[in-house]
Amino acid sequence: MDEPKKRRRTKKQAPELHCSFCDKSQYEVRKLVARGDNDQVTICDECIEMCIGIINDQSLVELKDRPKALFDYIVRQHEVIGQATDRANKAMDLLNISPSTDSQH
Repeated sequence: MDEPKKRRRTKKQAPELHCSFCDKSQYEVRKLVARGDNDQVTICDECIEMCIGIINDQSLVELKDRPKALFDYIVRQHEVIGQATDRANKAMDLLNISPSTDSQH
């Protein structure tokens, strides 16, 4: 009696994810953050940056008549820039790139 051939199991491919806001695929952006069961809600790094810009712009409008709060906002932004500079320098170290000493100001 001939036995039926066993089917070869193949790995199930995960579905391609898209940003819930701009609909770009996970392959069109640097990062895609997923939340929820089965990654139902996703947002890409580009949409996150746009949202941060909108929030920061609104924060400035709300702070224009509050000097102390505006000062605190500027201090926070300075810290964020410092952290971004540190990350950039670490990345350059990993790539063995020395920072340019020429200033373009």
